[in-house]
Amino acid sequence: MNHTRLELDGGLCLDARRAIWLPESRTLAIADPHLGYAWANRHAGQLLPIAVAEDTLPRLIALLEDYAPRELLILGDIVHRAAPVAALVDTLRDLVTQVRGRTLLRALRGNHDRHLARLLADAGIDLPLLGSHAAPPHQFLHGDAVDELAAPAELALVGKAGGRIIMGHEHPAISLSDGIASHLRAPCFLVGPQLVIVPAFSPWAAGANIRGGEFLSAHARAATFQRVIAVVAGKLLPVPLPQRLRDQVRA
Repeated sequence: MNHTRLELDGGLCLDARRAIWLPESRTLAIADPHLGYAWANRHAGQLLPIAVAEDTLPRLIALLEDYAPRELLILGDIVHRAAPVAALVDTLRDLVTQVRGRTLLRALRGNHDRHLARLLADAGIDLPLLGSHAAPPHQFLHGDAVDELAAPAELALVGKAGGRIIMGHEHPAISLSDGIASHLRAPCFLVGPQLVIVPAFSPWAAGANIRGGEFLSAHARAATFQRVIAVVAGKLLPVPLPQRLRDQVRA
């Protein structure tokens, strides 16, 4: 049994490398890479984190080499902050060059990407930032731009067509314990009949513990979830739905 990939109904496949794959449209998607996290903190005058090396791009290229997708979607929060730092600009240029050498690149705008369009333009990097993208019957979003009234209708519309909204933004994670002494917080996928939330691709994103049942996005607050798939030691581990999310299903 392959514990690094998990096929869902609706033609979706979860990858333990924090990605989602749509084989029919040959679409690969990741969320929240937060490029330049360390450099953004340096620019803001913060010492931490000490390390500045990032493995985000090599991990992404490895996924592209494995899947050979027709297109790659980055579901927002491409950068941690659009700071005018040479190292960040170089990273963005490498991202565009290396990905476009392999596939079509589409980037969605996230809440951390304010001022990114200006930074890209000043650097002469051609990377349009989209609000959303459709790969019928599925819809891709970052997850921050819809209000409480619109979210249920959008979920219902995509669900009626047999698809799901696929988004990032939440950085979902779940606390796990052996009941004795060992504890960890693992990034996770949240799966519902109308919505899939993808964990952050960033190595710096600690993740928001979903056991609290509190979400940033109107889509997540409007959705019901059926499964939690944690990423532990490079493998996918289904875990029981937390009590607060079970209560939402029954409500």
